[in-house]
Amino acid sequence: MTHHELLRHCLGILPELILALTICVVILVDMFTPLSRSRQVCGSLALLGTFWALAVLLTGFGWSAVEQGPAATGGTTPLFYGMIVRDGLASFFKLIFLLGAAATFLFSLRSVETAGYRQGEYFALLLGAVLGACFLAGSNNFIMMVLSLETLSMCSYVLAGFLKNQRHSAEAGLKYMLYGAVFSGVMLFGISYLYGMSGTVNIEGCMRALALPAVPAARAAFVLALLLVLAGLGFKMAMVPFHFWCPDVYQGSPTPVTAFLSVVSKAAGFSALLRLMLPFFTISPLAGFNFAAFSAEAHLPLLFGVLAAVTMTFGNLVALRQTDVKRLLAYSSIAHAGYILMGMSVFGRESLQAMLFYFFIYLFMNLGAFWVVIVLINRLGGAEIDRFRGARYKAPFLFWVMFIFLISLTGLPPTAGFVAKLMIFKVVIGAGITAMQGGALTATSWGYLALALIGVLNSAVSLAYYMKIARVMAFEVPTDEVPLKVELLDGVYALLFAVPTVALLYFAPVLKLLEGI
Repeated sequence: MTHHELLRHCLGILPELILALTICVVILVDMFTPLSRSRQVCGSLALLGTFWALAVLLTGFGWSAVEQGPAATGGTTPLFYGMIVRDGLASFFKLIFLLGAAATFLFSLRSVETAGYRQGEYFALLLGAVLGACFLAGSNNFIMMVLSLETLSMCSYVLAGFLKNQRHSAEAGLKYMLYGAVFSGVMLFGISYLYGMSGTVNIEGCMRALALPAVPAARAAFVLALLLVLAGLGFKMAMVPFHFWCPDVYQGSPTPVTAFLSVVSKAAGFSALLRLMLPFFTISPLAGFNFAAFSAEAHLPLLFGVLAAVTMTFGNLVALRQTDVKRLLAYSSIAHAGYILMGMSVFGRESLQAMLFYFFIYLFMNLGAFWVVIVLINRLGGAEIDRFRGARYKAPFLFWVMFIFLISLTGLPPTAGFVAKLMIFKVVIGAGITAMQGGALTATSWGYLALALIGVLNSAVSLAYYMKIARVMAFEVPTDEVPLKVELLDGVYALLFAVPTVALLYFAPVLKLLEGI
């Protein structure tokens, strides 16, 4: 590789290089910063580096030089011998990761849970997790995918147990690490099967090689290997039955870390799954083979449809009985993974865009809900729902902002969450109508329509536990009459999430952003 080629490839991963540089700066600066100023200094540097990487990503600085490379085709540019690709899908997920990271840094600067600890390692670990997630979104090689996923995971394990003097936090970190190690081993076992059957670690090349043989035995072996890989990725997505870690880790982790895991870590798992299954979303036949026909023969839509139905139903039903807000939002997060998985049952461009749109909206409404929880925990000293009694009388602004987020998470108008769920349901129902033959309902069309109905019923169930939080805040008698003081900066942060949650009901700009994917 010549110096010019090396420069071209480095410019293609410039946001990741900025994050890596920021990690080094944060660690070095923290060594010379007093403990009392550690959080402000390190947090500000981490936030500055994230915004720098975000600006580079949005402006495409240096990207024109990469696009001029001879290997750039069809809007996708392979980098470092095809181990990493730069395309619309990777860029969109990096946007989600960087926005989620910036929000987490803002949360961490205001949360009292991590106060008293030296913060250099905390922010460096958060940056390391984001770096792993960004590389994961662009991984086109199984080795690169595993390295990126483990970078994200190992940083997350330490962050979950960051509150060293609290038993719940230590338990969360230990459980997260043990479950993660098991599922990583299962995923690597599945990848070894895929490599053994295809002879390549290139993801796209592997999918082509394994999909071409129309042999039932080969198809069954492919589905088995895919299930093993899906176990590892499903762990990151908190997908049933790989969700065991989620409630305990969300409850025991510092609340800013919980918010980070609920959005960035979950989106990273989905980005790897979409990268793996991207050939199946190709409308036109690839290399003389129709992946859509193969997916139907291998029953992949049925697999993802069943996983979606089970995941959303389990998450919503168990969330009904929760008394801790963080634990409730953990099961809510599992349910939302199920809604997004509905799109995985329909292999097409519309379903891909619907899932990405859902993630974009989920970023604002879920992080917004966690921010209000952080503010209330700071003031009330705990995350139990009973502590939020009468919050509407003590802090009216926080109640109404939280109400917006809860309505959006439910999927009701006039919020963007309604549009996000509507797009997912529209894609599934459309697939069911398309599957009709001569106007008659087939087994496939029945399956899609049943999945859409299950999604609608689950949304109705979710209304019960989301409104339980609103009911306690609005109608329960407060334990005391002391008003909760909401500082100006806390209110500004809440509006940063509440405004997009409502304004993105006009979703045309986001759809335009997704056109190039």
